[in-house]
Amino acid sequence: MTLSTRALFLVAAAAALAGAQTPQLVRIPAGEFTMGGLESPEHLSQAFKPYNRPPGYFKDEYPAHRVRITRAFFMGRTEVTVGQFRQFTEATGYRTDAERDGEGGWGYDEATGMCVGRRPRFSWKDPGFPQTQDHPVVNVTWDDALAYCKWLGKLDGKTYRLPTEAEWEYAARAGTTTRYFSGDEPKALQAFANVVDDTGITSFPHVNEIVIPRAEGHRFTAPVASFKPNPWGLYDMAGNVWEWCSDRYGEDAYAHSRLNDPRGPRRGDLRVRRGGAWNSWPLWARSSFRNWNTPWSRCLNLGFRVVRDE
Repeated sequence: MTLSTRALFLVAAAAALAGAQTPQLVRIPAGEFTMGGLESPEHLSQAFKPYNRPPGYFKDEYPAHRVRITRAFFMGRTEVTVGQFRQFTEATGYRTDAERDGEGGWGYDEATGMCVGRRPRFSWKDPGFPQTQDHPVVNVTWDDALAYCKWLGKLDGKTYRLPTEAEWEYAARAGTTTRYFSGDEPKALQAFANVVDDTGITSFPHVNEIVIPRAEGHRFTAPVASFKPNPWGLYDMAGNVWEWCSDRYGEDAYAHSRLNDPRGPRRGDLRVRRGGAWNSWPLWARSSFRNWNTPWSRCLNLGFRVVRDE
C-alpha cells in the first residue's frame, strides 16, 4: 500500500468510525482472582434445593483455581446492541448464519406464549418480540459475533475480540467473591439483572417449556444498561442475554488451567457462554456458572459483548 493510498484508507476508516455507533468500553485492570465455585457443590445443591439439582450438576465449576490476568484490557460497557449490529450489517452487507442457512433462529410464539425454534422467520431482526436499537442483539452465532469484532477492528486498526472465559468471570466478579457481584441472595439481583424471579417457584422446567407470562416491566430482553452496573461499571453481566466467550468448552478444563491468562481446550466443538439471560433462573446467573453451545447455535437469549486489547 502506497503512502497516499494508506492515508486515504486511514481517512476513510476515521470517517466510518466517527459515524459508527461503536460500543463504549471500560478499562479492566490486570490482576488476580479465584475462578470457579467458591462454595462446595453440596452447599450449592442445598442452597438452591427447590431447583432439584444434585451436587454433580455443578462439577464443571471446580476446582476453584487462582488466575492471573497479566494485561489490562477494555471490555464493552454493555452487550452489543441491535443498533450497533445493524450498522455492521448495513456497512458490509453481512448476513447472519440464521439468515443464510435458511433455518432461521429461535423466537417467541405469541400463540403459545413459549419460545420456539428454529424457524425461518426468526433472526436478529425479529426474535418474535419488540426490540429497539438499544436492546441487546440476539440470534447471533459465535461466528456472527467474530465477524462483528473483525469489522470493528477494521474501523480503527485495533484488535477486537470476544473475551476469554477467564476474562469474563474476572470482569463479572469485579473483585467480589459472592455468588453474584451484588451478593449471595437472588433477591440482591433484582436491581442489577434482568432474570426470572424465582420467588415461590417450586419446579424449574427447561426454558423452552416456560410459558412467558404477561407482566409489567421487562417481559423479554431489556434495553442495555437498564439495571445497575457491577462495581467496575459493566452493565448486564448477569442476565439480559447470555454472552459468547472465545473459549472452547471443556467440562474438566479447570483441572488443567494455567495461572496466567488461561484459555479453554485446544479442541472441541462447543463454545462457552456466560452470564444468564432474561429467561434464566438466578441459579444460572451466578458469576461462576458455566454454560455452552455449539458455535452455530443462535437463540433469542444469546448475544455478546466485545473486548479490545490495550
